[in-house]
Amino acid sequence: MQLASSKDANSDANSAHLRPRACIPCTRAKRRCDMNRPSCERCLDKQVACQYSATRPYARRAVKSPRADGPASSRGAESHATPVLDSSLSAFLEAEDCNEDDHGGSAAKDAVAVLDPPFSTVSWFLQVEHWVIYHGDAQPPRLPVIRGSILQQYIRCVRNWLMQWVELGHCPMIHRCLFAETGMPLCVQDAYAALAVYTTKNENNEEMVMQHIQDKADALLESYSVRKDSLVESFVSMSPLSTIEHLSRVLSLFIYVFIRLFDGHIRQRAEAEKLIPLLRDWTAQLWSSVNIDVTIQNAFGGDFLMAKDDTEAVVKLWRIWILMENVRRVWMVSTCTTCIYLVSRDGTGHCDGTIDFTARRGLWDAASAPLWKNMLERQDPLFVAPFQTAWLFERTSVKDIDPFGLTMMSLTLNSDKLDSWIAESTDTQLEALLMTV
Repeated sequence: MQLASSKDANSDANSAHLRPRACIPCTRAKRRCDMNRPSCERCLDKQVACQYSATRPYARRAVKSPRADGPASSRGAESHATPVLDSSLSAFLEAEDCNEDDHGGSAAKDAVAVLDPPFSTVSWFLQVEHWVIYHGDAQPPRLPVIRGSILQQYIRCVRNWLMQWVELGHCPMIHRCLFAETGMPLCVQDAYAALAVYTTKNENNEEMVMQHIQDKADALLESYSVRKDSLVESFVSMSPLSTIEHLSRVLSLFIYVFIRLFDGHIRQRAEAEKLIPLLRDWTAQLWSSVNIDVTIQNAFGGDFLMAKDDTEAVVKLWRIWILMENVRRVWMVSTCTTCIYLVSRDGTGHCDGTIDFTARRGLWDAASAPLWKNMLERQDPLFVAPFQTAWLFERTSVKDIDPFGLTMMSLTLNSDKLDSWIAESTDTQLEALLMTV
Protein backbone atom coordinates (compact mmCIF):
# COMPACT_ATOMS: atom_id res chain seq x y z
CA MET A 1 0.00 0.00 0.00
CA GLN A 2 2.80 2.37 0.80
CA LEU A 3 4.37 1.62 -2.54
CA ALA A 4 1.11 2.35 -4.31
CA SER A 5 0.69 5.61 -2.43
CA SER A 6 4.22 6.63 -3.33
CA LYS A 7 3.60 5.82 -6.98
CA ASP A 8 0.39 7.88 -6.97
CA ALA A 9 2.22 10.77 -5.37
CA ASN A 10 4.93 10.64 -8.02
CA SER A 11 2.27 10.49 -10.71
CA ASP A 12 0.57 13.57 -9.27
CA ALA A 13 3.88 15.39 -9.11
CA ASN A 14 4.67 14.55 -12.71
CA SER A 15 1.17 15.59 -13.79
CA ALA A 16 1.59 18.90 -12.03
CA HIS A 17 4.95 19.42 -13.72
CA LEU A 18 3.55 18.59 -17.15
CA ARG A 19 0.40 20.68 -16.65
CA PRO A 20 -0.05 23.15 -19.54
CA ARG A 21 0.98 26.67 -18.56
CA ALA A 22 0.03 30.02 -19.94
CA CYS A 23 2.33 31.54 -22.52
CA ILE A 24 5.01 34.01 -21.45
CA PRO A 25 3.32 37.24 -22.74
CA CYS A 26 -0.01 36.35 -21.07
CA THR A 27 1.78 35.49 -17.83
CA ARG A 28 3.59 38.80 -17.78
CA ALA A 29 0.40 40.72 -18.59
CA LYS A 30 -1.55 38.67 -16.02
CA ARG A 31 -4.17 37.89 -18.64
CA ARG A 32 -6.04 34.66 -19.30
CA CYS A 33 -4.39 32.43 -21.91
CA ASP A 34 -6.22 29.81 -23.98
CA MET A 35 -2.86 27.95 -24.31
CA ASN A 36 -3.34 27.19 -28.00
CA ARG A 37 -0.19 26.14 -29.87
CA PRO A 38 1.83 27.56 -31.50
CA SER A 39 0.13 30.90 -30.73
CA CYS A 40 -2.66 31.72 -28.31
CA GLU A 41 -5.57 33.91 -29.40
CA ARG A 42 -4.50 36.90 -27.31
CA CYS A 43 -0.99 36.96 -28.80
CA LEU A 44 -2.44 36.70 -32.29
CA ASP A 45 -4.73 39.66 -31.60
CA LYS A 46 -1.91 41.70 -30.05
CA GLN A 47 0.57 40.65 -32.77
CA VAL A 48 3.19 39.65 -30.22
CA ALA A 49 5.49 36.64 -30.22
CA CYS A 50 3.74 33.82 -28.37
CA GLN A 51 6.24 31.75 -26.41
CA TYR A 52 5.63 28.90 -23.99
CA SER A 53 7.94 27.86 -21.20
CA ALA A 54 8.65 24.53 -22.91
CA THR A 55 9.64 26.24 -26.16
CA ARG A 56 11.52 29.28 -24.97
CA PRO A 57 14.53 30.35 -27.00
CA TYR A 58 16.73 28.55 -24.45
CA ALA A 59 14.57 25.59 -23.60
CA ARG A 60 14.98 23.22 -20.70
CA ARG A 61 16.79 20.01 -21.34
CA ALA A 62 16.00 16.74 -19.60
CA VAL A 63 18.73 15.26 -17.43
CA LYS A 64 19.30 11.65 -18.42
CA SER A 65 19.62 9.21 -15.56
CA PRO A 66 22.36 6.63 -16.12
CA ARG A 67 19.87 3.92 -15.11
CA ALA A 68 16.98 5.33 -17.08
CA ASP A 69 15.63 3.03 -19.71
CA GLY A 70 12.58 3.25 -21.92
CA PRO A 71 9.73 5.76 -22.31
CA ALA A 72 8.78 5.75 -18.63
CA SER A 73 12.25 6.80 -17.55
CA SER A 74 12.42 9.58 -20.12
CA ARG A 75 9.16 11.00 -18.85
CA GLY A 76 10.48 10.87 -15.32
CA ALA A 77 13.68 12.61 -16.38
CA GLU A 78 11.67 15.55 -17.66
CA SER A 79 10.38 16.21 -14.18
CA HIS A 80 13.98 16.72 -13.03
CA ALA A 81 14.92 19.07 -15.88
CA THR A 82 17.62 21.62 -15.24
CA PRO A 83 17.86 25.03 -16.90
CA VAL A 84 20.37 25.02 -19.73
CA LEU A 85 20.12 28.33 -21.53
CA ASP A 86 17.48 30.43 -19.84
CA SER A 87 17.20 33.95 -21.19
CA SER A 88 16.72 36.83 -18.79
CA LEU A 89 13.04 36.75 -19.71
CA SER A 90 12.74 33.09 -18.71
CA ALA A 91 14.65 33.67 -15.50
CA PHE A 92 12.46 36.65 -14.70
CA LEU A 93 9.31 34.57 -15.10
CA GLU A 94 10.68 31.86 -12.81
CA ALA A 95 11.56 34.53 -10.26
CA GLU A 96 7.95 35.69 -10.44
CA ASP A 97 6.74 32.12 -9.86
CA CYS A 98 8.83 31.82 -6.69
CA ASN A 99 8.32 35.37 -5.44
CA GLU A 100 4.85 36.52 -6.34
CA ASP A 101 4.93 39.43 -3.92
CA ASP A 102 6.54 42.50 -5.41
CA HIS A 103 9.98 42.27 -6.98
CA GLY A 104 9.21 44.29 -10.10
CA GLY A 105 11.87 44.85 -12.74
CA SER A 106 14.81 44.31 -10.37
CA ALA A 107 14.31 40.56 -10.55
CA ALA A 108 14.90 40.64 -14.29
CA LYS A 109 18.14 42.56 -13.87
CA ASP A 110 19.38 40.16 -11.21
CA ALA A 111 18.41 37.16 -13.32
CA VAL A 112 20.45 38.29 -16.30
CA ALA A 113 23.66 37.37 -14.51
CA VAL A 114 22.50 33.84 -13.71
CA LEU A 115 24.05 31.50 -16.26
CA ASP A 116 24.09 28.00 -14.82
CA PRO A 117 25.60 26.01 -16.41
CA PRO A 118 27.63 28.28 -18.73
CA PHE A 119 26.40 28.48 -22.31
CA SER A 120 29.77 27.33 -23.59
CA THR A 121 29.59 23.99 -21.75
CA VAL A 122 26.25 22.93 -23.21
CA SER A 123 25.48 22.11 -26.84
CA TRP A 124 22.18 23.98 -26.76
CA PHE A 125 22.16 24.20 -30.57
CA LEU A 126 21.94 20.38 -30.82
CA GLN A 127 18.70 20.11 -28.86
CA VAL A 128 15.97 18.51 -30.95
CA GLU A 129 13.45 21.28 -30.28
CA HIS A 130 15.74 23.75 -32.06
CA TRP A 131 15.68 21.78 -35.31
CA VAL A 132 12.06 22.38 -36.20
CA ILE A 133 10.82 24.24 -39.27
CA TYR A 134 8.14 26.71 -38.21
CA HIS A 135 5.22 27.21 -40.56
CA GLY A 136 2.48 29.79 -40.32
CA ASP A 137 -1.03 28.97 -39.16
CA ALA A 138 -3.68 27.96 -41.68
CA GLN A 139 -5.41 31.29 -40.97
CA PRO A 140 -2.56 33.62 -40.01
CA PRO A 141 -3.10 36.99 -38.33
CA ARG A 142 -2.49 40.22 -40.15
CA LEU A 143 0.84 40.00 -41.91
CA PRO A 144 3.54 42.49 -40.89
CA VAL A 145 3.82 45.51 -43.15
CA ILE A 146 7.19 45.22 -44.86
CA ARG A 147 8.26 47.97 -47.22
CA GLY A 148 9.11 46.91 -50.77
CA SER A 149 12.46 48.64 -50.45
CA ILE A 150 13.37 46.15 -47.71
CA LEU A 151 13.07 43.24 -50.14
CA GLN A 152 15.35 45.00 -52.60
CA GLN A 153 17.79 45.79 -49.81
CA TYR A 154 17.82 42.12 -48.80
CA ILE A 155 19.04 41.16 -52.28
CA ARG A 156 21.79 43.79 -52.01
CA CYS A 157 22.75 42.39 -48.61
CA VAL A 158 23.16 38.86 -49.99
CA ARG A 159 25.17 40.18 -52.94
CA ASN A 160 27.44 42.11 -50.57
CA TRP A 161 27.88 39.03 -48.37
CA LEU A 162 29.03 36.95 -51.32
CA MET A 163 31.49 39.66 -52.39
CA GLN A 164 32.70 39.89 -48.80
CA TRP A 165 33.31 36.15 -48.80
CA VAL A 166 35.46 36.47 -51.92
CA GLU A 167 37.50 39.32 -50.45
CA LEU A 168 37.77 38.26 -46.79
CA GLY A 169 36.95 34.56 -46.73
CA HIS A 170 34.17 35.24 -44.23
CA CYS A 171 30.69 36.77 -44.34
CA PRO A 172 27.37 36.57 -42.42
CA MET A 173 26.31 33.42 -44.31
CA ILE A 174 29.66 31.59 -44.73
CA HIS A 175 32.00 31.16 -41.76
CA ARG A 176 35.75 31.46 -42.25
CA CYS A 177 36.34 28.14 -40.43
CA LEU A 178 33.56 26.16 -42.12
CA PHE A 179 36.01 24.05 -44.12
CA ALA A 180 38.94 24.26 -41.70
CA GLU A 181 39.00 20.50 -41.09
CA THR A 182 37.78 19.13 -44.42
CA GLY A 183 39.33 21.62 -46.81
CA MET A 184 37.18 23.56 -49.28
CA PRO A 185 35.33 21.07 -51.53
CA LEU A 186 35.93 21.32 -55.27
CA CYS A 187 32.36 22.44 -55.97
CA VAL A 188 32.75 25.33 -53.51
CA GLN A 189 36.14 26.18 -55.00
CA ASP A 190 34.47 26.46 -58.40
CA ALA A 191 31.70 28.65 -56.99
CA TYR A 192 34.25 30.85 -55.24
CA ALA A 193 36.24 31.22 -58.47
CA ALA A 194 33.05 32.00 -60.40
CA LEU A 195 32.22 34.75 -57.93
CA ALA A 196 35.71 36.17 -58.25
CA VAL A 197 35.38 36.19 -62.04
CA TYR A 198 31.94 37.77 -61.75
CA THR A 199 33.39 40.74 -59.84
CA THR A 200 35.36 41.62 -62.98
CA LYS A 201 32.31 41.65 -65.27
CA ASN A 202 31.86 44.71 -67.48
CA GLU A 203 30.16 45.48 -70.78
CA ASN A 204 33.13 44.17 -72.72
CA ASN A 205 33.45 40.73 -71.09
CA GLU A 206 29.86 40.15 -69.95
CA GLU A 207 29.13 37.24 -72.29
CA MET A 208 32.40 35.54 -71.45
CA VAL A 209 31.85 35.88 -67.70
CA MET A 210 28.26 34.65 -67.79
CA GLN A 211 29.25 31.72 -70.00
CA HIS A 212 31.89 30.79 -67.45
CA ILE A 213 29.28 30.83 -64.67
CA GLN A 214 26.88 28.73 -66.75
CA ASP A 215 29.60 26.17 -67.46
CA LYS A 216 30.45 25.90 -63.75
CA ALA A 217 26.76 25.45 -62.89
CA ASP A 218 26.43 22.73 -65.53
CA ALA A 219 29.52 21.00 -64.15
CA LEU A 220 27.99 21.01 -60.66
CA LEU A 221 24.80 19.39 -61.93
CA GLU A 222 26.78 16.84 -63.89
CA SER A 223 28.86 15.93 -60.86
CA TYR A 224 25.68 14.98 -59.00
CA SER A 225 24.21 13.18 -62.02
CA VAL A 226 21.17 15.43 -62.19
CA ARG A 227 21.00 15.08 -65.96
CA LYS A 228 21.16 11.29 -65.75
CA ASP A 229 18.29 11.10 -63.25
CA SER A 230 15.52 13.62 -63.80
CA LEU A 231 13.74 12.52 -60.64
CA VAL A 232 15.29 14.33 -57.69
CA GLU A 233 15.32 12.06 -54.66
CA SER A 234 13.26 13.68 -51.89
CA PHE A 235 14.69 11.70 -49.00
CA VAL A 236 18.22 12.00 -47.77
CA SER A 237 18.21 8.42 -46.53
CA MET A 238 19.08 7.26 -50.06
CA SER A 239 21.95 9.75 -50.34
CA PRO A 240 25.54 8.84 -49.41
CA LEU A 241 26.43 12.50 -48.85
CA SER A 242 27.52 13.84 -45.48
CA THR A 243 26.04 17.05 -44.10
CA ILE A 244 29.11 19.08 -45.07
CA GLU A 245 28.78 17.71 -48.63
CA HIS A 246 25.09 18.59 -48.71
CA LEU A 247 25.91 22.08 -47.47
CA SER A 248 28.67 22.48 -50.07
CA ARG A 249 26.46 21.64 -53.03
CA VAL A 250 23.56 23.78 -51.78
CA LEU A 251 25.91 26.72 -51.26
CA SER A 252 27.48 26.26 -54.69
CA LEU A 253 24.16 25.92 -56.51
CA PHE A 254 22.74 28.89 -54.63
CA ILE A 255 25.65 31.08 -55.75
CA TYR A 256 25.09 30.21 -59.41
CA VAL A 257 21.32 30.64 -59.17
CA PHE A 258 21.60 33.93 -57.29
CA ILE A 259 24.05 35.46 -59.77
CA ARG A 260 21.96 34.47 -62.77
CA LEU A 261 18.60 35.47 -61.29
CA PHE A 262 19.61 38.98 -60.30
CA ASP A 263 22.25 39.90 -62.90
CA GLY A 264 19.74 41.20 -65.44
CA HIS A 265 20.84 38.83 -68.21
CA ILE A 266 17.55 37.59 -69.67
CA ARG A 267 18.72 34.19 -70.93
CA GLN A 268 20.71 33.44 -67.79
CA ARG A 269 17.71 34.36 -65.65
CA ALA A 270 15.52 31.94 -67.59
CA GLU A 271 18.10 29.18 -67.11
CA ALA A 272 18.39 29.93 -63.39
CA GLU A 273 14.62 29.77 -62.93
CA LYS A 274 14.72 26.16 -64.12
CA LEU A 275 17.09 25.36 -61.23
CA ILE A 276 14.90 26.79 -58.45
CA PRO A 277 13.03 23.48 -57.85
CA LEU A 278 16.36 21.64 -57.67
CA LEU A 279 17.80 24.20 -55.24
CA ARG A 280 14.77 23.77 -53.01
CA ASP A 281 15.07 19.97 -53.14
CA TRP A 282 18.76 20.07 -52.27
CA THR A 283 18.07 22.53 -49.46
CA ALA A 284 15.40 20.20 -48.05
CA GLN A 285 17.85 17.28 -48.25
CA LEU A 286 20.44 19.35 -46.39
CA TRP A 287 17.96 19.90 -43.58
CA SER A 288 17.12 16.18 -43.46
CA SER A 289 20.81 15.31 -43.30
CA VAL A 290 21.60 17.66 -40.43
CA ASN A 291 18.58 16.37 -38.51
CA ILE A 292 20.01 12.86 -38.76
CA ASP A 293 23.30 14.19 -37.40
CA VAL A 294 21.53 15.89 -34.52
CA THR A 295 19.64 12.70 -33.68
CA ILE A 296 22.88 10.72 -33.63
CA GLN A 297 24.66 13.37 -31.55
CA ASN A 298 21.88 13.32 -28.97
CA ALA A 299 21.68 9.52 -28.91
CA PHE A 300 25.38 8.70 -28.70
CA GLY A 301 27.01 11.97 -27.67
CA GLY A 302 29.14 14.38 -29.66
CA ASP A 303 32.86 14.26 -30.37
CA PHE A 304 33.42 17.03 -27.84
CA LEU A 305 32.48 14.59 -25.07
CA MET A 306 35.49 12.45 -26.03
CA ALA A 307 37.97 15.32 -25.82
CA LYS A 308 41.13 14.87 -23.77
CA ASP A 309 40.77 18.19 -21.95
CA ASP A 310 38.51 21.24 -21.68
CA THR A 311 40.43 23.17 -24.33
CA GLU A 312 39.96 20.45 -26.93
CA ALA A 313 36.31 20.06 -25.94
CA VAL A 314 35.62 23.77 -26.49
CA VAL A 315 37.32 23.70 -29.90
CA LYS A 316 35.29 20.65 -30.99
CA LEU A 317 32.06 22.19 -29.71
CA TRP A 318 32.85 25.45 -31.51
CA ARG A 319 33.45 23.64 -34.80
CA ILE A 320 30.19 21.71 -34.45
CA TRP A 321 28.37 24.98 -33.78
CA ILE A 322 29.97 26.58 -36.86
CA LEU A 323 28.72 23.76 -39.09
CA MET A 324 25.24 23.74 -37.56
CA GLU A 325 24.86 27.52 -37.63
CA ASN A 326 26.16 27.64 -41.20
CA VAL A 327 23.55 25.06 -42.20
CA ARG A 328 20.89 27.26 -40.63
CA ARG A 329 22.07 30.41 -42.38
CA VAL A 330 22.48 28.87 -45.81
CA TRP A 331 19.07 27.20 -45.44
CA MET A 332 17.44 30.52 -44.55
CA VAL A 333 19.15 32.51 -47.31
CA SER A 334 18.32 29.86 -49.91
CA THR A 335 14.63 29.62 -48.96
CA CYS A 336 14.13 33.36 -48.44
CA THR A 337 15.82 34.32 -51.70
CA THR A 338 13.81 31.94 -53.88
CA CYS A 339 10.59 32.99 -52.15
CA ILE A 340 11.33 36.70 -52.62
CA TYR A 341 12.20 36.18 -56.27
CA LEU A 342 8.98 34.27 -57.00
CA VAL A 343 6.89 36.84 -55.13
CA SER A 344 8.55 39.65 -57.10
CA ARG A 345 7.97 37.82 -60.39
CA ASP A 346 4.52 36.32 -59.86
CA GLY A 347 3.04 38.28 -56.97
CA THR A 348 2.94 35.13 -54.88
CA GLY A 349 5.34 32.45 -53.75
CA HIS A 350 5.65 29.38 -51.56
CA CYS A 351 7.21 29.88 -48.13
CA ASP A 352 9.23 26.94 -46.83
CA GLY A 353 8.95 28.15 -43.24
CA THR A 354 11.61 29.50 -40.92
CA ILE A 355 14.03 28.15 -38.34
CA ASP A 356 16.03 29.16 -35.27
CA PHE A 357 19.38 30.92 -35.60
CA THR A 358 21.95 32.64 -33.38
CA ALA A 359 21.39 36.40 -33.34
CA ARG A 360 23.97 37.62 -30.78
CA ARG A 361 26.44 40.02 -32.38
CA GLY A 362 30.03 38.83 -32.16
CA LEU A 363 29.50 35.07 -31.81
CA TRP A 364 29.60 34.42 -35.55
CA ASP A 365 32.67 36.63 -35.98
CA ALA A 366 34.62 35.19 -33.04
CA ALA A 367 38.07 34.36 -34.40
CA SER A 368 38.75 31.44 -32.07
CA ALA A 369 37.07 28.91 -29.79
CA PRO A 370 38.27 30.64 -26.57
CA LEU A 371 36.82 33.98 -27.71
CA TRP A 372 33.55 32.26 -28.61
CA LYS A 373 33.50 30.55 -25.21
CA ASN A 374 34.20 33.81 -23.37
CA MET A 375 31.29 35.53 -25.09
CA LEU A 376 28.92 32.72 -24.18
CA GLU A 377 30.00 32.88 -20.55
CA ARG A 378 29.15 36.58 -20.41
CA GLN A 379 25.82 36.66 -22.24
CA ASP A 380 23.22 34.46 -23.87
CA PRO A 381 23.44 33.72 -27.61
CA LEU A 382 19.97 35.12 -28.47
CA PHE A 383 18.92 31.90 -30.19
CA VAL A 384 15.66 32.82 -31.93
CA ALA A 385 13.34 32.23 -34.87
CA PRO A 386 12.91 35.32 -37.11
CA PHE A 387 9.16 35.63 -36.65
CA GLN A 388 9.55 35.36 -32.86
CA THR A 389 12.08 38.17 -32.49
CA ALA A 390 9.65 40.90 -31.41
CA TRP A 391 10.60 40.23 -27.76
CA LEU A 392 14.11 41.40 -28.62
CA PHE A 393 12.74 44.95 -28.81
CA GLU A 394 12.39 45.00 -25.02
CA ARG A 395 15.56 43.12 -24.13
CA THR A 396 18.16 44.32 -26.60
CA SER A 397 19.27 47.20 -28.77
CA VAL A 398 20.18 47.04 -32.43
CA LYS A 399 23.85 46.89 -31.42
CA ASP A 400 23.26 43.47 -29.81
CA ILE A 401 22.05 41.82 -33.02
CA ASP A 402 24.45 40.61 -35.69
CA PRO A 403 24.07 41.59 -39.38
CA PHE A 404 22.45 38.31 -40.37
CA GLY A 405 19.89 38.63 -37.59
CA LEU A 406 19.01 42.21 -38.53
CA THR A 407 18.54 41.20 -42.15
CA MET A 408 16.25 38.30 -41.30
CA MET A 409 14.27 40.41 -38.83
CA SER A 410 13.67 42.94 -41.60
CA LEU A 411 11.86 40.24 -43.62
CA THR A 412 9.54 39.10 -40.84
CA LEU A 413 8.74 42.10 -38.63
CA ASN A 414 6.83 45.31 -39.24
CA SER A 415 9.19 47.82 -40.88
CA ASP A 416 7.85 50.80 -38.91
CA LYS A 417 8.29 48.96 -35.61
CA LEU A 418 11.85 48.11 -36.57
CA ASP A 419 12.46 51.78 -37.39
CA SER A 420 11.23 52.78 -33.92
CA TRP A 421 13.46 50.17 -32.26
CA ILE A 422 16.49 51.22 -34.30
CA ALA A 423 15.88 54.90 -33.50
CA GLU A 424 16.27 54.16 -29.78
CA SER A 425 20.02 53.62 -30.21
CA THR A 426 20.94 55.05 -33.62
CA ASP A 427 20.07 57.93 -35.92
CA THR A 428 19.45 55.85 -39.01
CA GLN A 429 16.57 54.13 -40.80
CA LEU A 430 16.21 50.41 -41.45
CA GLU A 431 17.18 50.56 -45.13
CA ALA A 432 20.27 52.64 -44.37
CA LEU A 433 21.25 50.28 -41.57
CA LEU A 434 20.96 47.25 -43.86
CA MET A 435 23.36 48.91 -46.29
CA THR A 436 26.06 48.64 -43.63
CA VAL A 437 25.64 44.96 -42.71
